[in-house]
Parts: sequence; structure tokens; C-alpha cells
Amino acid sequence: MSDTKPDPGQVRTCRLLLALGMNRVDAERTARKVRDHHSFRTRGGRLAVFAYRDSDPDGGDRVREAWVLGSVLGWGERESAIALDCSRTALRGHLEQASTRFDEVDARALRRIVDAYRPGPLEEEPPEGREDPYRFIRSLGWIAVVVIGLEVLRRLVVGP
Repeated sequence: MSDTKPDPGQVRTCRLLLALGMNRVDAERTARKVRDHHSFRTRGGRLAVFAYRDSDPDGGDRVREAWVLGSVLGWGERESAIALDCSRTALRGHLEQASTRFDEVDARALRRIVDAYRPGPLEEEPPEGREDPYRFIRSLGWIAVVVIGLEVLRRLVVGP
């Protein structure tokens, strides 16, 4: 275990994933991956919602997602619509449907659970778990260097 602490954006993402229904271990792992994405700063919520939908066998529940973002986490309309990849009109429709399924007691209960989350030290991912995207290109580069080196050596020994 390392003493690596998540940043506030990662904690916010993890709380979102927990509120949506992901278990703690998967939420922390997913929040770390989402945090490392190059567009996290502008699209962190959207990335987290999509990651949750990918992990859910049913593909997620748009009405519940809208309710969690708006009523439980207190996100604004624009921010919620961006995260859910829908229009504000669609978001309002989802929230209308949610008002028949969930009430303020449900929101308070889920909010208490999410607010109780305290990140602990994160385990560092094992090096073999990290895939190097440039490994293949580097391998081709080394092969090219060896082939050129062998050709130079052949010309020195045999002649032109």
C-alpha cells in the first residue's frame, strides 16, 4: 500500500460512482482510471457515467442517473445534462419520471451514504497491469536498428 491520496476530482468521481450503485473497490479503481483520462477536467462526470453504464449489465437507468446527479449530489442542470449526454429538456423529463419513483427521504438516505465515503490510501497498480501503448512501436524501432547495424557490419566485412 502506498500513501497516495486521491485528488478532490477523483473523490467526487468515486462518490458519483458509489451513488450510481457501483461497489467501493470498483468505484475507486474506475475513478482512478477516469481521473487519468486526458479530458477528465472538462468531461469527468460524463466519463464516470459512461464507465458506470459499461459496468452495469442493463446499461444503466437514465432516470435514476438523472435523479442521483440532481437530487442526491446537487449537480446543476447543465452539468447533469452534459454528464448524461442528453439535452436539458430530456434531463427534465428524466427528473419528472424520477419524482414518481423517488422522494426526498430516498435522496437524504443516499446522500448520507455517499457523504460517509472517505478515501483511504490507494493501492498502486502493479506494473504488469499497465499496458504501454508504445511498446510495439519501440520494438519495431529496435528491430530496425539491429537490421541496419547488421547491414553495416556485413558491408564492412564483405565489402560493397
